[in-house]
Amino acid sequence: MAKERSTSSSQRRSSSGSDRHQPGVGKTLENAVLLHLGVLIVGLSWWFGGQSTGARQGLLAWGSLGIVLFFIASGQLRQTGRLDFNPLVHLWPLLLFDALVVVSCFNPSTRIVLQEGEEMFLHTAPAWSWLPSSARPDLSWRELWMLNGIVISCYNAFMVLRSRSVLRRLLGLTALNALVLAIFGTFQKLSGAKALWFGLVPTPQPYFFSTFVYHNHWGAFTTLNVAVCLGLLFHAYRRGGHRDFWHSPVLLGAVAIVFVAATAPLSASRSTTVLLAFFLCGAFVDFLFHVIRRRRGRSESAVLPLGGISLAALLALGGVAYLAQDVIQTRAVHTAAQIEELRSEAGLTSRLQLYRDTVRMAAEKPWFGWGLESYGDVFRIFNAQRPKERWFGQRIYLEAHSDWLQSVAETGLTGTALLICLGLAPLLGVSWRQLQSNLPHYLLAGCGLVLLYAWVEFPFANPSVLVAFWTCLYVTARYARLDLRSQRAENHDPHA
Repeated sequence: MAKERSTSSSQRRSSSGSDRHQPGVGKTLENAVLLHLGVLIVGLSWWFGGQSTGARQGLLAWGSLGIVLFFIASGQLRQTGRLDFNPLVHLWPLLLFDALVVVSCFNPSTRIVLQEGEEMFLHTAPAWSWLPSSARPDLSWRELWMLNGIVISCYNAFMVLRSRSVLRRLLGLTALNALVLAIFGTFQKLSGAKALWFGLVPTPQPYFFSTFVYHNHWGAFTTLNVAVCLGLLFHAYRRGGHRDFWHSPVLLGAVAIVFVAATAPLSASRSTTVLLAFFLCGAFVDFLFHVIRRRRGRSESAVLPLGGISLAALLALGGVAYLAQDVIQTRAVHTAAQIEELRSEAGLTSRLQLYRDTVRMAAEKPWFGWGLESYGDVFRIFNAQRPKERWFGQRIYLEAHSDWLQSVAETGLTGTALLICLGLAPLLGVSWRQLQSNLPHYLLAGCGLVLLYAWVEFPFANPSVLVAFWTCLYVTARYARLDLRSQRAENHDPHA
């Protein structure tokens, strides 16, 4: 008995010592992940959204640091017993995708030839036709490196951040950054700047906004951040603790949402304006139902708050319409011209032809594709949009304007399926119907809208959108698990 008591006492001391060291290790890792991911989110968005040579090189270096941080964190968490899952459960699709791309890089389907002193890529049959191949191994290596750096850096938040308050702090930083970018972009737009940074940095095309080179990329970035703001707003409303709606952080969140969402029409991004309009209408109705349920629970009338909220929403809508009226009128004229062009060509628009040609490209190598990041070079073979006058030259496409089709063309059905599995893996095993918090649902809705948008545009060609997407996805998965665990603990569930 004495031996047993001694053993038990020893175990308690060991456990106490472990608990004493665990919080310090956990806090250090949390701060490191928050700092690294915060710099990635903020820095990349202000650095042209990652769409410059310098920004992409910086991303490769900072993303590599995220991979190093992943191995350090997983090792320390496993050593202290704080890692209650195997990261391979969520990252096995990424490992297989990496293997596919690495094999393709060692099985090139092009060779470099010199013609009049200039390097040119000549398409040839790969050495092993039954294995994945790449038309541009150099670009495939770089794109794979960048993708791994982004995904792993965002996954660190899922693996290391173990409290909902810390996750909300990360989301708050994301939302605040988007709000500042939106204000900056609005002033830049209203000043009539013809290029980025109030005309200081030349831009390759006229449709830019804030620090983003392409307005549709800004639109996708805005959609994700509006989802973040909505999630935080609903959390603040549900938590309560304030005197009334007008003296709560809910009002501040609503103002932030209006500022950020207003930049979609102001940037002249028609598609994301429509997406956000439906998204915000649904969220507005959802919020009204929340107000009604809360007022009925207190046996109070909901007429006055509903009237005030509706009036505020109408005033905000009117303000956005007034602010963006010039841009809306210009884009309306342009849209009418495009519709007329569509009718005159009997539906054979350049965009539809682009999609058909991309499908033909994908059909040539359906299983493994032509190689990651090879679209711009290979598509020239399949591009059917050749003008009648030879001296005009062929229209060049560097992107398919559909991330889904381009993914199949570059990495085949196999690579695309692995990327889908990578996104689904952290979401599996969560009882979404039992989840009471609105925050994960709105983050997931934002991700879904961008995935839907990716059928007709190329938002994932922008590194900053990629970072925002994977951050929202992994925070959604972690927050949902923590929220369900808290619910079980409140219900005295022994499995909590």
